[in-house]
Amino acid sequence: MEHVRDISREFATGAKAVLHLENRSGTVIVEGRESDVVLVEAVVRIWTDLSNDADDAAVLVERNMEQDAHRVIVRAPSLTPQKKEKWAGLLGRGPRIDYHVRVPRNTAVRVLSRSGGVTIRSTESVVYSEASSGRIDIQDIGGAVTVASRSGAVTLERIDGDVTADVRSGRFRLMHVSGGARIEARSGTIELDDIAGDVRLDARSGSVTIESPGGKVWARTRAGAVRFKGRVMDDVDIEAHAGAIQFAVDPAYPFFLDAESHGGSVRSDLPPRRNGAQPAAGGPKVRLRTRAGAIKITRA
Repeated sequence: MEHVRDISREFATGAKAVLHLENRSGTVIVEGRESDVVLVEAVVRIWTDLSNDADDAAVLVERNMEQDAHRVIVRAPSLTPQKKEKWAGLLGRGPRIDYHVRVPRNTAVRVLSRSGGVTIRSTESVVYSEASSGRIDIQDIGGAVTVASRSGAVTLERIDGDVTADVRSGRFRLMHVSGGARIEARSGTIELDDIAGDVRLDARSGSVTIESPGGKVWARTRAGAVRFKGRVMDDVDIEAHAGAIQFAVDPAYPFFLDAESHGGSVRSDLPPRRNGAQPAAGGPKVRLRTRAGAIKITRA
């Protein structure tokens, strides 16, 4: 049968803290708040025939919460009950620990997860999150964010800083960023919206959407369509090895265009400019290239 144990520990760190958390299986939630302590709550779930196994597991989990000055370190231990419930393995019900951590807003957060979702929100310092399998959701961060995901959807919203991401499989969404973004993706849909700084994207497989960028855009895809929508505020360079490019722009913001497709058509729904505004000398330059796909330029 399943045994559940609740653990709660509080660490007086001051208003500026560092959290390092490593989990094996289970969800992780980290929330910033107006406080000078780190509150760690853990729920331990373990399938065993002996309730003492659950008690021992809870003690082990608590022992793996440590403090070093303003730094709090939480590492999930390996939990192996002495007498497993005979059906637990067949049902895929291994031990898991769910962490909910409340931290001072000015806390640097580092979360590593093998299996399980990660949520981080409302902090005012740098964030690093790495997940082997599971969703990553990061919101309302007042510092640079770095994520690495092997499998699972990633959503980053309202980031006041630069973003670096390495995603292997799963949908990736990045929205409302005050800094720039540097993204490497192997497989999955990429959606970027309202990135104030420069965007650099290298994707292997999957569709890409870029909306309302505020800086330079450099994007490369090996297999998948690329869609750009918004004003051209700076230079744009997009190459799609095998996929179409749709470029939907605001014609009130002129730019120099260089578009070429080796295996498809190039078409513009925008009339050529004669007496209208022309891009200023040194103005934005747009370069579009695709080897197997059409290029279409439309009004946003």
